[in-house]
Amino acid sequence: MIIDSAKKEWLLRWPISDSPRQTALQRIPSDHGFPPGNSCFFSPTACSVAAALSMSADDEKLLRDNLSALGYGDILTVAYHNTERDKVGMCIASRIRENRLQIAVVLRGTSGDEWYSNFEVGYSAEHSGFAKAADFAELQLGDYVFTRAIGTQPEFFVTGYSRGGAVANILAKRLCDRYGLERVCAYTFAAPSTTLSRRTNRYNCIYNLVRQEDLFTRVPPEGWGYTKYGKNIPLSNAGEMTARYRQLTGEDYIGFTRQNAVDDFIGALYDLAPNVNAYYRRRRPVGDRKLSLYEFMTAVAHMLSQNMDDDAADIFLSAMMSDYADLLNFLSSGADLNDLITSVSAIPRCSVADSHSPAAYMASLDRVLG
Repeated sequence: MIIDSAKKEWLLRWPISDSPRQTALQRIPSDHGFPPGNSCFFSPTACSVAAALSMSADDEKLLRDNLSALGYGDILTVAYHNTERDKVGMCIASRIRENRLQIAVVLRGTSGDEWYSNFEVGYSAEHSGFAKAADFAELQLGDYVFTRAIGTQPEFFVTGYSRGGAVANILAKRLCDRYGLERVCAYTFAAPSTTLSRRTNRYNCIYNLVRQEDLFTRVPPEGWGYTKYGKNIPLSNAGEMTARYRQLTGEDYIGFTRQNAVDDFIGALYDLAPNVNAYYRRRRPVGDRKLSLYEFMTAVAHMLSQNMDDDAADIFLSAMMSDYADLLNFLSSGADLNDLITSVSAIPRCSVADSHSPAAYMASLDRVLG
């Protein structure tokens, strides 16, 4: 355990690109109110810290360095090289501040076969794939707390980006139910929807930062009844977002600048599958076979998890002449379909990927951070 020393600012890094490897430096004024004493009020400092931690979560070493810079120790990483679809990579760390045990939990975004879990919506009150990952995370966190929080009630700071944000959303809700809202502070970024619950607003210590131009934050669709626990805080492309993106990455932003395109996609998806039952059971011709939307998205998962085979490639090519053509055109907008099928990276650069990228979120945060 590390007792945090006084610092004027925290210097945290998060990755911009893998090839070539580049990172951005985030300077955050040191605030001895972090995590905030009252997590039911939005904290720009806590949001900035959460953004840097969640965006660096794909890089285990970088995340450990960031946590250490914040004064956290006893750092444990779990399932970072996971090959099972229903688990989640995560990092747990702790520190003592004013005799209070503070535990940070950072959930990593999608890796490998976890893509299949992302499309496993299920029929229960919570998204099945994310809920199973939250079960795993809750078990790992429970073991960590059991051996360290002897005689004290811990406080939790929870964050995650993308799939990690969805799992963080469910995990934070469960921690609120067990320990109380006053002991939980959570910030999620680019999180898909997680729950059918209609009692989500009571979890007012959970903040979900979302871009309406980001498809990932709007599935499963609201028309199916899905939402997130806590407060949704919209980010915008207004102002200097695209210029800030170029400043961060050195590249032009090719993502969506208005939500109309995503609105149209959600409308097309809803026409294909107006409910979860239709998602799994309503089949449409694709070449010489019939596929449900779930089965089509499983082929997408083959591509994103880099498990592409001839059968999945044939589905994509046949889909161009099927009822799924509009969905495929949207998903591949800004990129060549052949590049998507043969790419060596999990998410090739395209409009959907750029709109969802860590750089787009970092470039959009100025509006809420002031």
